[in-house]
Amino acid sequence: MKAKRSTARRIGDTAESPARRYFKEVRFRQIRSLVELSCQGSFAATAAALDLSVPSVWQQVRSLEHEYGVQLVVAEGSKVSLTEDGRTLVDLAAPLVESFDGLRAMFEDRRNTAARTLTVVAPAATIAGALRRPIISYRQHHPKVKLALLDRPSYLARKVIENDEADLAIMGMAAGDEPMPQFQCLPLTRHAFHLICPANHALAKTRQLTLASIVGEPLVLAPEESSSHRQIRQVFAKAGLAERMNVTMTATNRALLLSYVAIGFGIAIGTSAASVKPPKRAAGEAEIVFRDVASLFGHEEVFLVQRKGRFEPAHVRAFRELVMASMRSDAA
Repeated sequence: MKAKRSTARRIGDTAESPARRYFKEVRFRQIRSLVELSCQGSFAATAAALDLSVPSVWQQVRSLEHEYGVQLVVAEGSKVSLTEDGRTLVDLAAPLVESFDGLRAMFEDRRNTAARTLTVVAPAATIAGALRRPIISYRQHHPKVKLALLDRPSYLARKVIENDEADLAIMGMAAGDEPMPQFQCLPLTRHAFHLICPANHALAKTRQLTLASIVGEPLVLAPEESSSHRQIRQVFAKAGLAERMNVTMTATNRALLLSYVAIGFGIAIGTSAASVKPPKRAAGEAEIVFRDVASLFGHEEVFLVQRKGRFEPAHVRAFRELVMASMRSDAA
């Protein structure tokens, strides 16, 4: 009688289960390449970021398309954009990639061997204003954390957090800004726009302000990289008035901006992001007045931004929660 052949798979057998075949065909690096491609926007930049060749990145993405049976990317010259299916897959995969990349940090934090560092990027007005109280409290309760603050306008703050050079960003976003799919953007507060001008200026006394009456004046604004400047320019552009804008000065420092308004150098449009008092009046300087123009320019929306899916150490979470509680209570 012939013995039955065992159906158990022995070491060295070539047969593979469906799960093993799947992970052999769809490797983690292929998913990583697609996620990185969504950030970089080109095969060349993605290859450089991952230290791979361009053909390797291209092949990995094509393998994913073959496995999932859908088109994930569209190439237009050197630029690459994601299809709707590509964005869906990246939204699902990005937290997994971030979690895997953070595995060592999680391990070291659990063993209590990781250095406690925290880097936060935010505009100068936020650092000088809304962040002062949370930072004082945080340093009292977490004296061993090496806390670093980076002063950047919102658009440059976005670049810093995208380049992984900060743990958290606090930044404004203008209407029409590109989404940040790899990040969670938690709303903190909103700031109304104000017209700032000398008390003896015609716009200080005009009953009804209009975009047309403002655009022709010499304008003193925050830097072009700020969300407030971008939103102001977008509002004028939508009204067909962008070419009439006369920007005579940009300043990151709110006190500097106010001092030049006081000497009649121009009028300013800014937000209530920082409670900076007008400078002490010197001889020949006018009193400064503030007029709410939110009906014309809307509000600056401010968010706390951090990467999705990444391991968040306790000392980072503590700062995030402290800032959110402080800024939201101020806005209430």
